[in-house]
Amino acid sequence: MASNKKFTSQIYSNTKTDLIEITHDKLENILIKFFRDFERAQGWFTPFSIFITILIAVATTDIKKDFFNIPAIILSSIMYLVLFITLTLFILNFIFYIRNKEKTTIEYLIKTIKNCL
Repeated sequence: MASNKKFTSQIYSNTKTDLIEITHDKLENILIKFFRDFERAQGWFTPFSIFITILIAVATTDIKKDFFNIPAIILSSIMYLVLFITLTLFILNFIFYIRNKEKTTIEYLIKTIKNCL
């Protein structure tokens, strides 16, 4: 230990820790709920990406020909319907994300496991 003082002026010890005891089934239920909420909170990105893609397609195309015996007016209507559906899904998922943003953090998960909530 004498050689240790040659290179260090002070030693700090931070070895205190918390011990969390929890049953397997309770931990499993907490993790299932957390990951379900986490995945759902991230679910706004896919409808948003599809919405932007369809929006660009609608803005840049002019459907005048039938495709696979489907009239052009029907194809155009389908594009607008998909545009509306993806916009609705994006808004609903984004609202869920905003409302549950704090529930998808590691701190929230740890507090739940510690039964602090």
